[in-house]
Amino acid sequence: MSSVLERVNGVARCPYDPRHNSTAVVTESGELYAATVIDFSGRDPVIYRSLGGMPPLRTAQYNSKWLNEPHFISAYDIGLFTFFFLRENAVEHDCGKTVYSRVARVCKNDIGGRFLLEDTWTTFMKARLNCSRSGEIPFYYNELQSTFYLPEQDLIYGIFTTNVNSIAASAVCAFNLSAITQAFNGPFRSQENPRSTWLPTPNPIHNFQCGTIDDQGPNEGLTERSLQDAQRLYLMNDVVQPESVDPLVMQDDVRFSNLVVDIVQGMETLYHVMYISTEYGTILKALATPNKNLQGCYLEEMELLPPGVREPILSLQILHSDRSLFVGLNDRVLKIPLERCSTYKTETLCLEARDPYCGWDFRQRRCTTLEDSSNMSQWKQNITACPLRNQTTNGGFGAWAPWQPCNNDDGVDGVSSCLCRSRTCDSPAPRCGGRNCEGSTIEVANCSRLGNEKKH
Repeated sequence: MSSVLERVNGVARCPYDPRHNSTAVVTESGELYAATVIDFSGRDPVIYRSLGGMPPLRTAQYNSKWLNEPHFISAYDIGLFTFFFLRENAVEHDCGKTVYSRVARVCKNDIGGRFLLEDTWTTFMKARLNCSRSGEIPFYYNELQSTFYLPEQDLIYGIFTTNVNSIAASAVCAFNLSAITQAFNGPFRSQENPRSTWLPTPNPIHNFQCGTIDDQGPNEGLTERSLQDAQRLYLMNDVVQPESVDPLVMQDDVRFSNLVVDIVQGMETLYHVMYISTEYGTILKALATPNKNLQGCYLEEMELLPPGVREPILSLQILHSDRSLFVGLNDRVLKIPLERCSTYKTETLCLEARDPYCGWDFRQRRCTTLEDSSNMSQWKQNITACPLRNQTTNGGFGAWAPWQPCNNDDGVDGVSSCLCRSRTCDSPAPRCGGRNCEGSTIEVANCSRLGNEKKH
């Protein structure tokens, strides 16, 4: 940054304490939507609109039913709404304290109420996100940690974990915007008084849209009754269900932290490749697909730090123009190429990696991306099952390399001019305690000093 165009007061736009979390998004029309805490103690959480041409609005102050000790994750400007993803203490949970993950939304053309809900959202709604392992008694991953929005597919990917005081477990679930809309079009859940049970309440405006009440927005023609409804009806009864019955990825004994997703054109279809950071400082590369044979497939685990070093990954970002993944750590940023096909040296390694970025080019006799292939008819992928991971694999030799002139010193007759060829133990390489290849890795022939063919 070489110049400062304008200075803006940070109150209600970012927290006083850097340890308090916040998220924000700027819309195309210039409004800033911030989800943060706006007091020194961190006890006044708010979803607040400022800047731009719309009047400032906020969530109800000191009302734990609207926001109850929230941890804000992300915000997105989508269509007529601004969406916020968060986790918070569940006010509707009657027995003990538990945390639920939520999606909340407000209309971008909301201008607040009159007499009731002045300077306050009249279109604020929130719904619970369900990410759970199916079964007679489902296992819930209640705490949202990170999200990623794929606008091309109208999908929101989310990382969910167990509570920090529970056994570590993590999962990735994907939600379609249509499922989120369906929950917001359903009934509300409300409470008549502080001692009563939360019960389903019919939605007075089914299929509500910000622009459908009047061309000038949802606030024109608001009555006292509708403002009273907006004040008490904000929690949806229906839960937002994910795209698949079970999470796309599940793993015990580890906590995921951040997530980004790349869309990759394979030989036959599009693949969603997820990059998932862990609390240990590693990155898991996994497939998101409805194909049951490929669900939960881990393609590889990238070790970014020296052995024995653990450091949390703070952020992940894909820069498509550079075809790179940027990894944010405490004191540095790492850059990793998305396409690493050159690491697979043989046809077997290339195809068994099941990497959507890569395929074997028979004409070039190397592993390449689809864009770098000489001809698509000469390019092959084999993404039919998950790659083998953490299984004992004995080593196998690859093909011999071509003969090459070389010098050989046998220790008796001195140096001879010979032909040599070599092979490597990489088809497959030994893994997880598997045996190394048995046999020679180099052959020597046609040594001139001896006058006849000599092999070792």
